[in-house]
Amino acid sequence: MEKNSASWVFPVVKGLVSFFYYFLVVALLIFILACLLKVQGTQLKNFTFQTKYVTLGKEPAGYVSVPVAWGSDDTKTVTESGQPPIFLQQKRGQLQVPLLSKPGILVMLLGFVGLITTVWTFGLLRQIFITVQTQSPFQAANARRITTMGFLFLGQTLVEVALKLALVFQTRPFIKQLPSNYQDHISVDMNLDGPWLLGLILLALAQIYRRGIAFQLESELTV
Repeated sequence: MEKNSASWVFPVVKGLVSFFYYFLVVALLIFILACLLKVQGTQLKNFTFQTKYVTLGKEPAGYVSVPVAWGSDDTKTVTESGQPPIFLQQKRGQLQVPLLSKPGILVMLLGFVGLITTVWTFGLLRQIFITVQTQSPFQAANARRITTMGFLFLGQTLVEVALKLALVFQTRPFIKQLPSNYQDHISVDMNLDGPWLLGLILLALAQIYRRGIAFQLESELTV
């Protein structure tokens, strides 16, 4: 019973990975098409495309949104004598800049890097599920794929950090065009994080996987 109940897990996961892979490919194509339409000055009415860093569809034609926050960097605690504390958080919104400006291009690059890395990763993961076999689970090609995934995440982190730092610097001239009471309290709303930890874990798993390949070869030679 337990064996039969577990037999469906691998095909289901394999199917889900393939589904998300094709879904992400379509999302990437839609993103590229939306960018091209934006460059041509087309207004995307009744359409919104949103990733972690990019939102398309709500801006005027030829514009793109940069996520921003205004207010103090820290949460303010507002209290009154004898009253429980209340908390004032930062407000978040979007600074709409021309698409072909430096901040606009950087935001689009951030969206493209995130999508292309995710599509590439799911493509590799899909190939792993296609090629893995119960009789011979350890294969050199899959070790290379896992290693590639690890370096992809590390590379994505480095590229995104560089793009985010450049975006913060290049957005300053646009922020200076705002009324003076906004300039001192508004900033680009992005964290300098990334999937670097997952990349390191995958690189470690690739080494373990290679040890499994070595043991499998030794077992086959012994037989």
